[in-house]
Amino acid sequence: MAGRESGGDEPMGSSGIGRGRGRERRPFAPINTIPPSVRTTAGEGGTSIKLLSNYYRLITPKDAIIHAYRVDFEPPVESARMRYGLIFQSKEIFGSAFIFDGGNELKSVKKLESDVTTVPGIRKSDNEQIAITFRHTSTVSWGHPEMMRLYNTQMRKNLRSIGMVQIGRHYYDKSDRKSLPNWKLQIWPGIITAINEHDGGILMVNDVVHKVVRSQTAYDMLKDLSKDKSTFRQVARRELPGRIVMVNYNNKTYRIDDIIFDKNPITYTFERRGAECNLKDYYKEQHNVTIRDERQPLLLVKPTERQRRGGEDKPIMLIPELCLMTGLTDQMRSDFNLKREMGEMTRADPPGRATALNTFIRKLASNEKVRSEMASWNLRFETSIIELPGRVLPAEKILMLGEAEGSGTQYDQKTGSFEREIRSKNMRKPVGLDTWAIVCLRRDKQIVDEYCNTLRRVAEPLGVSLSPPKIFPLENDRTSSYVEACQKIPSACKLVNIIVPNNNKDRYDAVKKIFCCEHPMASQVLTTRVLQKRNALQTVCTKVCIQMSVKLGAEAWALNIPPKNMMIAGYDCYHDSAKKGSSVGAFVCSLNQSATRWYSRVTYHQSREEMSGNFAMHLTNGLKEYASLNGKLPDRLVVYRDGVSEGQIGYVYDFEIAQLRTAINSIIEPGKILWSFVIVTKRINARFFHKIDARSLQNPPPGTVVDTVVTRKERYDFYLISQCVRQGTVNPTMYNIIEDTTGWRPIHHQQMAYKLCHLYFNWAGTITVPAPCQYAHKLAFLTGTSLHREPDPKLSNYLFYL
Repeated sequence: MAGRESGGDEPMGSSGIGRGRGRERRPFAPINTIPPSVRTTAGEGGTSIKLLSNYYRLITPKDAIIHAYRVDFEPPVESARMRYGLIFQSKEIFGSAFIFDGGNELKSVKKLESDVTTVPGIRKSDNEQIAITFRHTSTVSWGHPEMMRLYNTQMRKNLRSIGMVQIGRHYYDKSDRKSLPNWKLQIWPGIITAINEHDGGILMVNDVVHKVVRSQTAYDMLKDLSKDKSTFRQVARRELPGRIVMVNYNNKTYRIDDIIFDKNPITYTFERRGAECNLKDYYKEQHNVTIRDERQPLLLVKPTERQRRGGEDKPIMLIPELCLMTGLTDQMRSDFNLKREMGEMTRADPPGRATALNTFIRKLASNEKVRSEMASWNLRFETSIIELPGRVLPAEKILMLGEAEGSGTQYDQKTGSFEREIRSKNMRKPVGLDTWAIVCLRRDKQIVDEYCNTLRRVAEPLGVSLSPPKIFPLENDRTSSYVEACQKIPSACKLVNIIVPNNNKDRYDAVKKIFCCEHPMASQVLTTRVLQKRNALQTVCTKVCIQMSVKLGAEAWALNIPPKNMMIAGYDCYHDSAKKGSSVGAFVCSLNQSATRWYSRVTYHQSREEMSGNFAMHLTNGLKEYASLNGKLPDRLVVYRDGVSEGQIGYVYDFEIAQLRTAINSIIEPGKILWSFVIVTKRINARFFHKIDARSLQNPPPGTVVDTVVTRKERYDFYLISQCVRQGTVNPTMYNIIEDTTGWRPIHHQQMAYKLCHLYFNWAGTITVPAPCQYAHKLAFLTGTSLHREPDPKLSNYLFYL
């Protein structure tokens, strides 16, 4: 990485002005988000189940004192690898019990005689003498939360000791990488580790991870795109921004934001040690890397939100020839053979995942260097993964037309699907389709006729009255032809089917913009490839019939939801692919007792403050819409907030909650609405395995709840497995309740989350997250990838985005 442009004598470099340089880290202190009224975070009820999880217990001493030092290098050294090398030259002053984070911080059990100690070092790349200064900053007792940073730093050191290399945030085993020569790809297996204090003590979570690395560099990609000189810059700016690259001299990863065509490694200069320095000379000195093409453009990487919070506000400039492309291209993603081979390499079922984790922990325990360093701190890991109790919530009953609460259709909970059970039953509240249209190619008439005939056959059992559609035939598949036909659809039409020959994104986006923004109307895009699968046509038509009906206001099915007069809301964000710096915030909320009718709105924002304000505004409008339809405001409100990373929890807790509380109190007397705010997190490292016997593991069934041992001490949280997977290991979802005045016990929150996982009308079964979260995600995704503007408000009371 070329580093950050900086003023004064601050250099650019591989770690920025400092991934640690020039600033102190904030204390490692977790935020306690447990609402004051909560007395217990563990639930009851359900059926007990024995589980194993991918956590290992860390055994720690209780009486040690750790000394913290700030480390400075003069002249400054930007390469983390070189800083490690220089510290290693002086390791005898601390002995073996010290940890250096690669930036500014070093911790040791040894207290140096002087508070400021300077020792000499030699940078091996150019034999320059470097002065290394250690300043004693503080002492940390062993039980202090700051010790978690020490444990995690030592763990990263352990991973390097067993030969793993850091790529981005995680560590990978380069020696065990697998090649896919036909696609010029490598799959690097790796491990994720994180040590935190949990209800069951200090635990380390481990999970298997994989990195896809291509042999193609960003320079190679630019060279391929430059064959057409007239469109080169335009196409390059469309293809590269948003891609993740790995710099090949230190394995760090970055997301490209832009391409700087008017600068190159020679002409881009910055001030360093009082003199001008260009990128070519900088890389030779700091990383011993020679730039071959001096005329190549530069890649710009903006600081992340986390880096800006830490004071790093200047961009990074990358050299294309040093950046390996990562991830898959769209063409690769659509290649079935590639996906199959990658799945065989990366997918692990519970027994395989548990075996891999145990192999890893044994490898750590058998490494002499790791054992020695851990012993110097008096630390050790238990070598067996954690065993813990879980509970399986009772199966839900699906309510169809005429079925009263308390009765309903029973389904096999273990499958996570009730598609077969409801196939021949009328929808809870069907909507007839008497005026609709189909836009298709004239040559596909036979396919369309068979589709319509099958659709009529499946509609009747679902309770949907279906009239023949008006056909708008096209002579060619040009996007302009579809746009022209769509614009001629009469406004009296309730819904339009657009049948296309393939998944052309430009055509899809153009059609959706017409029917979501310009000419608001329910629309459904289908490919002829799907409709030509005769064996599956009836299943496809059943799903399409439900989907089209729901877009017109039908309620496909329902569940028994006991709390009366309650509104449920969901919120999610998505970065717009065409508007740099802008994100889409999507809000949905229920409008009826059974949570089967939804109100949806979208707004754009460029900062957290804008997002929080929009969120509060949407909640206010949602409450008013609920009151308009029900004659009164709800007595209870449950908000599910998706899209929150670990680092954003503090902001949500401090600011979003306050804004929502103000919004609620602005339309009703404080305390009149009992409400809770739940952060929903899908991207987590925790995994759970159902222990059948001493040797047999399998995925836990849907409805499994974990709310002890591996949950966090400072949180009101639980894990829920709500879906079934046929391959690999199931991913749990974490629920973190940070505001709660409802008076509900933990079991009530757990049951409500599980119930809502049944109410996503695009899938007749349970999904990973509550329906309002999934609806919000679908709306944000459609807006951010296809519409790039707010949908027409006339559609706000319909699930038009399914």
